[in-house]
Formats: sequence, structure tokens, C-alpha cells
Amino acid sequence: MRSLFVAAGLALCSGSVLAADFGVGITARSDDGILYVPINVSKTFRIEPSIRYISSDIELSEDGDLVSQDSDTVELGIGVFGLKQVTDAAHIYYGARLAYIDTESTTVQTLFGSEIRTESSQDGYRIGPTVGFEYLFGGHFSVGGEVSYTFQDVEGKSTTSADFFSSVNEVEQKAHGTQTRLIFRYMF
Repeated sequence: MRSLFVAAGLALCSGSVLAADFGVGITARSDDGILYVPINVSKTFRIEPSIRYISSDIELSEDGDLVSQDSDTVELGIGVFGLKQVTDAAHIYYGARLAYIDTESTTVQTLFGSEIRTESSQDGYRIGPTVGFEYLFGGHFSVGGEVSYTFQDVEGKSTTSADFFSSVNEVEQKAHGTQTRLIFRYMF
């Protein structure tokens, strides 16, 4: 195992990676955003690590009953793409994105003076083939769009407790569908 880490370290220090073009990018979606670090290893190959953090707090009150929910989600991902230059300023790319997902949530429900608390912890992955395009302005800045068909699988445990009972349940969520993104990138 140690030799695997040594080999990976040597590969990262090789001339081709040090000669790569690095940048930063962000998505523009109405509900959240993703931070990207595009690395053009060559004119035809890109690696794009990404990170996404989502936090939400919801509180509802009706007739003296109260429901509050707090959730935090972290996604660490990587995209691997082939690049094709269409014109001097336009490129298309194709490949896949893979992300590790970790979600923690707490829901507290107060009904008739009793508190019901549910804590959930889940992790899993999302993977999807991706196709995109980008248009370069001035050699450094680009605007692009991409579409992917993603498969997501997260699982974990949910613990519910109240004054008079407690239960632990296994939770699994699977989803699939299309995602579109508008991405702004700046290459250094």
C-alpha cells in the first residue's frame, strides 16, 4: 500500500502534470453551486476535481406544533474528460463525473408538548457520463454548459427517539436522472 502512495506522489511530480494548465470554475444553478479545479493535462485530456457544500435550516410552526430540520451535505468529486477543439475558441468535452456524498441531518418535531428527534447519517456516491462544451474569451475565461445522466446511491442509518420509544432504521436512497450545468472557468 505504501508503494502505491509513493507511485502516486511521483506521478503528481512528473513533468507533464507540472506543465499542465490549472484553473478555477464555478457552476451557476439556482439552488446551489459547485467549485471546480480544471486541470488540462494536455490539449486532449482534462481532470476536474470538485467540491460542493450544502447547508439548510428549515423551521415550521403551526398551531403550537414545531418542526425544525438542519442538514449538511458535502460532495467531493472528480471529472475525467477527453477534449476536442472545434474552433480556436470552442471546445467540446466528454467523459464522466464521480462524487462521494456525505449527508448529516437532524429533524426535531414537537407535537402536543412531546419532542420527537430523528438523526440521519448517510454516505454514498454519484456517477454519470457527461458531455459539455465551452467557449473561450481572451484565452483564459470560458463559459460552457454540460449535461449528464447521473446515478446516485446513498445509504446509512436513521435514529428516531422520543419520550417513550427509540428506533434505528437502515436508510437507502437511489436516484437517477439528467443534470444540466452552466459553468464559468478561468484558466491561469
